[in-house]
Amino acid sequence: MLKLFYSPGACSLVTHIALHEADAEHEAVRIDFAAGEQRTPEYLAVNPHGRVPALVTDEGTITENLAILGYLADRFGAPGSVPRGDAYRTAQTMQMLSWLSGTVHATAFAALFRPARFTPDETLHPGIKEGAHAALTSHFVELDDLCGEGWLAGDDYTAADSYAAVFYRWARAAKFDLTLYPRWTGLVSRVVERPAVVRAIAHEGLKIDQFA
Repeated sequence: MLKLFYSPGACSLVTHIALHEADAEHEAVRIDFAAGEQRTPEYLAVNPHGRVPALVTDEGTITENLAILGYLADRFGAPGSVPRGDAYRTAQTMQMLSWLSGTVHATAFAALFRPARFTPDETLHPGIKEGAHAALTSHFVELDDLCGEGWLAGDDYTAADSYAAVFYRWARAAKFDLTLYPRWTGLVSRVVERPAVVRAIAHEGLKIDQFA
Protein backbone atom coordinates (compact mmCIF):
# COMPACT_ATOMS: atom_id res chain seq x y z
CA MET A 1 0.00 0.00 0.00
CA LEU A 2 1.17 3.53 -0.74
CA LYS A 3 2.21 5.69 2.20
CA LEU A 4 2.10 9.47 1.93
CA PHE A 5 4.00 11.69 4.33
CA TYR A 6 2.37 15.14 4.45
CA SER A 7 2.06 18.28 6.54
CA PRO A 8 -1.43 19.81 6.80
CA GLY A 9 -2.00 22.50 4.20
CA ALA A 10 1.52 22.24 2.76
CA CYS A 11 2.21 21.62 -0.92
CA SER A 12 1.85 17.91 -0.10
CA LEU A 13 -1.91 18.55 -0.20
CA VAL A 14 -1.58 18.53 -4.00
CA THR A 15 -0.38 14.92 -3.92
CA HIS A 16 -2.90 14.03 -1.20
CA ILE A 17 -5.70 15.27 -3.46
CA ALA A 18 -4.33 13.30 -6.42
CA LEU A 19 -4.39 10.11 -4.36
CA HIS A 20 -8.03 10.71 -3.43
CA GLU A 21 -8.91 11.59 -7.04
CA ALA A 22 -7.44 8.23 -8.08
CA ASP A 23 -9.26 6.47 -5.24
CA ALA A 24 -5.86 4.95 -4.47
CA GLU A 25 -5.53 2.91 -1.32
CA HIS A 26 -2.98 4.70 0.83
CA GLU A 27 -1.90 5.54 4.36
CA ALA A 28 -1.41 9.22 5.13
CA VAL A 29 1.21 10.01 7.80
CA ARG A 30 1.22 13.51 9.26
CA ILE A 31 4.54 15.29 9.77
CA ASP A 32 4.24 18.12 12.28
CA PHE A 33 6.55 20.88 11.06
CA ALA A 34 5.86 23.04 14.12
CA ALA A 35 7.19 20.25 16.31
CA GLY A 36 10.21 19.73 14.04
CA GLU A 37 9.25 16.19 13.04
CA GLN A 38 10.68 16.80 9.57
CA ARG A 39 14.15 16.94 11.13
CA THR A 40 13.94 13.72 13.14
CA PRO A 41 16.24 10.83 12.18
CA GLU A 42 13.16 8.73 11.46
CA TYR A 43 11.81 11.10 8.86
CA LEU A 44 15.19 11.99 7.41
CA ALA A 45 15.57 8.29 6.68
CA VAL A 46 12.47 8.64 4.50
CA ASN A 47 13.39 11.98 2.92
CA PRO A 48 16.90 13.28 3.61
CA HIS A 49 15.80 16.78 2.55
CA GLY A 50 13.32 16.94 5.42
CA ARG A 51 10.49 18.12 3.19
CA VAL A 52 7.05 16.89 2.18
CA PRO A 53 5.60 15.16 0.32
CA ALA A 54 7.25 11.79 0.31
CA LEU A 55 5.48 8.77 -1.15
CA VAL A 56 6.60 5.28 -0.16
CA THR A 57 5.79 2.67 -2.80
CA ASP A 58 6.56 -1.03 -3.09
CA GLU A 59 9.44 -0.12 -5.40
CA GLY A 60 10.91 2.62 -3.21
CA THR A 61 10.35 6.16 -1.99
CA ILE A 62 9.61 9.11 -4.27
CA THR A 63 10.05 12.71 -3.15
CA GLU A 64 9.16 16.05 -4.81
CA ASN A 65 5.62 16.79 -5.91
CA LEU A 66 6.27 16.80 -9.64
CA ALA A 67 7.93 13.38 -9.55
CA ILE A 68 5.16 11.92 -7.39
CA LEU A 69 2.43 13.41 -9.59
CA GLY A 70 4.04 11.88 -12.67
CA TYR A 71 4.15 8.50 -10.95
CA LEU A 72 0.48 8.74 -9.98
CA ALA A 73 -0.44 9.78 -13.50
CA ASP A 74 1.34 6.76 -14.99
CA ARG A 75 -0.04 4.37 -12.43
CA PHE A 76 -3.66 5.51 -12.14
CA GLY A 77 -4.41 7.89 -15.01
CA ALA A 78 -6.87 9.81 -12.86
CA PRO A 79 -7.69 13.54 -12.66
CA GLY A 80 -5.72 15.64 -10.21
CA SER A 81 -2.26 14.61 -11.39
CA VAL A 82 -0.85 15.07 -14.93
CA PRO A 83 -2.78 14.15 -18.08
CA ARG A 84 -1.45 11.33 -20.22
CA GLY A 85 -2.14 10.38 -23.84
CA ASP A 86 -1.74 13.88 -25.31
CA ALA A 87 1.83 15.12 -25.49
CA TYR A 88 0.87 18.79 -25.72
CA ARG A 89 -1.54 18.68 -22.76
CA THR A 90 1.09 16.87 -20.72
CA ALA A 91 3.66 19.53 -21.55
CA GLN A 92 1.15 22.31 -20.90
CA THR A 93 0.42 20.92 -17.44
CA MET A 94 4.08 20.36 -16.62
CA GLN A 95 4.88 23.90 -17.73
CA MET A 96 2.26 25.25 -15.34
CA LEU A 97 3.38 22.97 -12.50
CA SER A 98 7.01 23.94 -12.98
CA TRP A 99 6.17 27.63 -12.67
CA LEU A 100 3.88 27.14 -9.69
CA SER A 101 6.26 24.88 -7.76
CA GLY A 102 9.60 26.32 -8.82
CA THR A 103 8.89 30.06 -8.98
CA VAL A 104 5.75 30.90 -7.03
CA HIS A 105 6.40 28.40 -4.24
CA ALA A 106 10.11 27.66 -3.95
CA THR A 107 11.21 31.25 -4.55
CA ALA A 108 8.49 33.76 -3.67
CA PHE A 109 6.46 32.04 -0.95
CA ALA A 110 9.61 30.57 0.57
CA ALA A 111 11.16 34.02 0.81
CA LEU A 112 8.01 35.44 2.41
CA PHE A 113 7.52 32.70 4.98
CA ARG A 114 11.10 31.50 5.52
CA PRO A 115 13.63 34.23 4.71
CA ALA A 116 16.22 32.40 6.80
CA ARG A 117 16.54 29.92 3.94
CA PHE A 118 18.10 32.72 1.89
CA THR A 119 20.38 34.29 4.52
CA PRO A 120 21.06 33.81 8.24
CA ASP A 121 21.44 37.58 8.60
CA GLU A 122 18.18 38.57 10.28
CA THR A 123 18.70 42.24 9.47
CA LEU A 124 18.12 41.35 5.82
CA HIS A 125 14.92 39.38 6.41
CA PRO A 126 12.53 42.38 6.19
CA GLY A 127 13.90 43.30 2.78
CA ILE A 128 13.64 39.72 1.56
CA LYS A 129 10.04 39.51 2.72
CA GLU A 130 9.20 42.86 1.12
CA GLY A 131 10.64 41.66 -2.19
CA ALA A 132 8.77 38.37 -1.89
CA HIS A 133 5.50 40.21 -1.28
CA ALA A 134 6.01 42.26 -4.42
CA ALA A 135 6.91 39.17 -6.45
CA LEU A 136 3.85 37.31 -5.22
CA THR A 137 1.61 40.25 -6.10
CA SER A 138 2.92 40.04 -9.65
CA HIS A 139 2.52 36.25 -9.75
CA PHE A 140 -1.04 36.47 -8.48
CA VAL A 141 -1.96 38.89 -11.26
CA GLU A 142 -0.51 36.47 -13.79
CA LEU A 143 -2.29 33.52 -12.21
CA ASP A 144 -5.59 35.40 -12.22
CA ASP A 145 -5.11 36.16 -15.91
CA LEU A 146 -4.51 32.46 -16.59
CA CYS A 147 -7.74 31.41 -14.91
CA GLY A 148 -10.89 31.12 -16.96
CA GLU A 149 -14.19 29.39 -16.39
CA GLY A 150 -12.66 25.92 -16.57
CA TRP A 151 -9.24 24.58 -15.54
CA LEU A 152 -5.71 25.94 -15.79
CA ALA A 153 -4.23 23.34 -18.12
CA GLY A 154 -6.72 22.26 -20.75
CA ASP A 155 -10.23 20.90 -20.38
CA ASP A 156 -9.71 18.68 -17.35
CA TYR A 157 -8.82 19.11 -13.71
CA THR A 158 -5.11 18.64 -12.99
CA ALA A 159 -2.60 19.12 -10.19
CA ALA A 160 -2.09 22.69 -11.41
CA ASP A 161 -5.57 23.51 -10.15
CA SER A 162 -4.81 21.90 -6.78
CA TYR A 163 -1.67 24.03 -6.49
CA ALA A 164 -3.74 27.14 -7.22
CA ALA A 165 -6.06 26.25 -4.34
CA VAL A 166 -3.19 25.58 -1.93
CA PHE A 167 -1.60 28.94 -2.80
CA TYR A 168 -4.92 30.72 -2.36
CA ARG A 169 -5.07 29.48 1.24
CA TRP A 170 -1.48 30.59 1.82
CA ALA A 171 -2.17 34.01 0.31
CA ARG A 172 -5.20 34.40 2.52
CA ALA A 173 -3.12 33.54 5.60
CA ALA A 174 -0.55 36.14 4.49
CA LYS A 175 -3.30 38.81 4.37
CA PHE A 176 -3.25 39.47 0.63
CA ASP A 177 -6.38 41.16 -0.72
CA LEU A 178 -7.87 38.27 -2.67
CA THR A 179 -10.80 40.33 -3.92
CA LEU A 180 -8.32 41.61 -6.51
CA TYR A 181 -8.24 38.16 -8.13
CA PRO A 182 -11.82 37.17 -9.01
CA ARG A 183 -10.90 34.62 -11.68
CA TRP A 184 -8.50 32.84 -9.34
CA THR A 185 -11.17 32.92 -6.63
CA GLY A 186 -13.62 31.32 -9.04
CA LEU A 187 -11.16 28.57 -9.93
CA VAL A 188 -10.57 27.74 -6.27
CA SER A 189 -14.31 27.58 -5.69
CA ARG A 190 -14.56 24.93 -8.42
CA VAL A 191 -11.63 22.99 -6.99
CA VAL A 192 -13.08 22.73 -3.47
CA GLU A 193 -16.40 21.49 -4.80
CA ARG A 194 -14.76 18.25 -5.93
CA PRO A 195 -15.51 15.31 -3.59
CA ALA A 196 -11.91 14.07 -3.63
CA VAL A 197 -10.64 17.52 -2.67
CA VAL A 198 -13.17 17.71 0.16
CA ARG A 199 -11.96 14.33 1.46
CA ALA A 200 -8.28 15.28 1.33
CA ILE A 201 -8.89 18.62 3.03
CA ALA A 202 -10.93 16.96 5.78
CA HIS A 203 -8.30 14.26 6.30
CA GLU A 204 -5.68 16.95 6.92
CA GLY A 205 -7.91 18.62 9.52
CA LEU A 206 -8.44 21.74 7.40
CA LYS A 207 -11.65 23.62 6.69
CA ILE A 208 -13.16 24.38 3.29
CA ASP A 209 -13.73 28.00 4.31
CA GLN A 210 -9.96 28.44 4.54
CA PHE A 211 -9.97 28.18 0.74
CA ALA A 212 -12.77 30.69 0.15
